[in-house]
Amino acid sequence: MTRNVVSLGQILPPEEVWRRLRFAANGLEIVPNPPRVGETVAIRLLLCNEAGEPLTVQKATPRIYSFGMGSLKHESLPALGPVTLPADPSHIEVLSWQWLPSAGGHRCLRVSLEIEQWPEPWVVGCNLNVINATADTYRWAVPFRLGNPTEKTQPLRLRLNLHGAGLGEEAFRAWVELPQDGSRLVPGQPLWLRPHEEREALLVIRAHRFAPEAFELVSDVEAWLGDAFLDGIRVIVQRSAPVAPFASLAARQPEESLLVSVPVGLRDSEA
Repeated sequence: MTRNVVSLGQILPPEEVWRRLRFAANGLEIVPNPPRVGETVAIRLLLCNEAGEPLTVQKATPRIYSFGMGSLKHESLPALGPVTLPADPSHIEVLSWQWLPSAGGHRCLRVSLEIEQWPEPWVVGCNLNVINATADTYRWAVPFRLGNPTEKTQPLRLRLNLHGAGLGEEAFRAWVELPQDGSRLVPGQPLWLRPHEEREALLVIRAHRFAPEAFELVSDVEAWLGDAFLDGIRVIVQRSAPVAPFASLAARQPEESLLVSVPVGLRDSEA
């Protein structure tokens, strides 16, 4: 069973794992999530050391952003450190913070770890929204932000990675919409953003309306600005209780046919 912990080692993980560490890492906890105005939020980072020798985290700095990718606006919490992790993977070091939010909703939590004798900080993140779906819902729209934090106009491109448990790949889809002009942002299509410009976006997830199974759907949205990886978000839809079987297939309307397996973003309309 995978531990809910960030494992530090002197060898960088493969590129895909390294990207996911920045936005979908285990080992970061936000309680309650989403945060609620006026209620203290507990933030915990769980670390272990797999480097084979002691590691000293000189400084661990959390930053809290709006849900999305590329926003400059953030809140910083007090840095902690130094903390020395023994060369013992079974030893779990817990770093804790408290935060009082001024607005509700999900956040992107990023923690920068400055480690002694390492040339670059490790950045781990928890940019996560978990939807506990009811049996009568099959479509979800999750707002998030897209931004250009640099000083020059650049193209932003998205990649969507989808997978699920309990529901076949042909039975759910996801895509990104831009509410400002009602368009759909096809993965790989450039969205040109001026310096510090931010745009509202929606991640739309749809499961087959008549799927009776309990399921978990995971949608990762990753963003590249120019040629550099920017950030990502992960949205998980969970339905724990199966839907009661329909009395008859005749209850289906003609337009509610099975979803076909079409690459995300290639269809112009949604049934």
